[in-house]
Amino acid sequence: MAMESKDRSINIVFKHSGEKIHVGLAALTRAAIEFLDIYGTKTLAGEQFCKITKDGNGAQKFSSLLEKTGYPNDPEGFFTQIFSDIVKGEMKKIRVNQIEIPHLMLVAILEQALPGHGYISIKDTGQLERTTHIEVPEKDRAQLQQVIETYPVRLSRHTIRQMLVSKDVAYQYLPFIEELDTGGHTNTWIGQFHDGLLEQMYQNRVIFLLNMACPVYCRFCFRKHKDSRNEKNPTVAGVQKAVQHVKDSPAIKEIVITGGDPFMNRANMAATIDGLMQVDHVQTLRLATRSIAYYPDLFLENEGAYLKYLKQKNFELQQHGKRMEVATHFIHPDEVSPESLEIISDLVSNGIAVYVQTPFLKDCNDKGPELVRLFSLLRGAGAELHYIYIPCSPIHGNSIYWSSLSHGIDIANHLRAHLSDRIIPSICTATPIGKIDWYTSGWAVEKVKDNENFIWIRTPYTPGYFKAFAPLTSELTNIRVNDEGTIDIQYMAQIGDESFLHGPRPKRVVKEKTAASTNDIETLKFILANERQTSPSIVDTGCENLLRLHETRVEIDALASEREIDYIRSDDRITDVIISSSKDAIESFFYIKKLIKDLKDIPHVNAVRLVSMKFNKEPQAYTRAVINTLGDLNNLCVVNPLRLEIETWFTLSDEITDAHT
Repeated sequence: MAMESKDRSINIVFKHSGEKIHVGLAALTRAAIEFLDIYGTKTLAGEQFCKITKDGNGAQKFSSLLEKTGYPNDPEGFFTQIFSDIVKGEMKKIRVNQIEIPHLMLVAILEQALPGHGYISIKDTGQLERTTHIEVPEKDRAQLQQVIETYPVRLSRHTIRQMLVSKDVAYQYLPFIEELDTGGHTNTWIGQFHDGLLEQMYQNRVIFLLNMACPVYCRFCFRKHKDSRNEKNPTVAGVQKAVQHVKDSPAIKEIVITGGDPFMNRANMAATIDGLMQVDHVQTLRLATRSIAYYPDLFLENEGAYLKYLKQKNFELQQHGKRMEVATHFIHPDEVSPESLEIISDLVSNGIAVYVQTPFLKDCNDKGPELVRLFSLLRGAGAELHYIYIPCSPIHGNSIYWSSLSHGIDIANHLRAHLSDRIIPSICTATPIGKIDWYTSGWAVEKVKDNENFIWIRTPYTPGYFKAFAPLTSELTNIRVNDEGTIDIQYMAQIGDESFLHGPRPKRVVKEKTAASTNDIETLKFILANERQTSPSIVDTGCENLLRLHETRVEIDALASEREIDYIRSDDRITDVIISSSKDAIESFFYIKKLIKDLKDIPHVNAVRLVSMKFNKEPQAYTRAVINTLGDLNNLCVVNPLRLEIETWFTLSDEITDAHT
């Protein structure tokens, strides 16, 4: 690689594609300075890196970085060194003079070298190598070509930039020869009821498949087979038929709108939202997309036209007593971009909940720390962490992603130790008849005799549950009804640690239950409303008004002093602060606003929880002025977010009134 000084540009030659490009030094420098100026924070760039760049504006930080990496006043040398590693296509972390350059900064630099949006369908191995600049070994070409012809490959320019500096992103999207392994299923989804674009697995929930293609294809997708990718897209007429089915089925409350990526079919999306808006018993529309992670341009192009559309439709749905949610997948923190965080924050700030589901992939996000960082970043932007799926779907060609069930459950214990209670997703397994949440609605019973690849999984579902909308038990041979009357199903997985096989639960002796007396209920309500509900501190904090409830969580009084703030500031494991006192939160605004102002200056704190029983008992106290004040304190953003939450207690469902909505 050589550098031309006459036009102050750097010549780059990618090793495997042979592509030659010229990148202006001024553009690279601007990109680096802009990144450091806006995103060069501990949260996004890392604490060690920020110690090197120090405080100051972007230009000052870049100057410090050049000096520490051995290139004082020499940005050409610095960028030349970075690209000398990137062009090798090794998808690895980049270090200059032993200093690791943050992944987000590398992607910002690559946006100057490999600009552009959109996505590319890959037809052969030569195109794959030319497009990604990543080596396709000669010995693997024939088999990889077979893979491409069996399981389509599509990449966005956004993911290509990410892949060049992250093997964990590449691992999700690049084809691999092990995909030719025929172990596993061709389809893990039974879909007890299936009619056109509509699928139903649960009584109260259906799926609308609005589009069969995605802008990027994940290699672990349970719909990865070519026959799924190449099905004809549904039509508006098909949408109208599905809406009519929902209208005729009052038990259906939720609709999951998915595909493929449903956002790629605007006509079907509009017909679905507008049609379901008129169905009285529908409560929730869940719009599923992975484009927030791998193709954010879909939402940001045309000055955010799609985001504006969603916000308008959400407003209309609210007028009809319904809510819109967006479901998305993130696997690894290297996928998180400023653009994706911006999209999440924008949606949540405008009343559209965003929840994240995460497949558990062996050798990608199965160690624990990467999930802690991933969930912390997403939660700060406003996302709810919903599910971790263990293991990855047992589909043909997915075996490199599979891990044992016990390993996934062990990682859940790691998350509970190192994440706040409000961040921890449910650990679930998607069986062919529906999801189970581990140890709350299901568990591993025993191995299937004479088949070492399968395990009996206890589920909460009964034969009667499915009879309401689909004939199930008469058709399946891989289920059994257990002594408790629920269904066990054979699931393809390895248990790992066999102590996680818990067998059938001993027969329960059901004791006669008596309803709580009115006096008991009223006493409980009085205690919740008038006594501070908290736990003892797990350590001596040395602070009168601060309790340490968890590694990540503290509780402070609204009258907390600088001493309590200093305690929080000194421990970067603390992410969540609960503010409570003898008075209700909204009666302590003067003190709480001061505390939140102080907490906003602590980078590792990204959530504040206000304890308020008035939210339950006196919802009218939440006037428009109070709500606006809370909204001003809620800082969902890309850089140094501080999310505001309200904690309250409800005892009975009839306590929830129209005033709460």
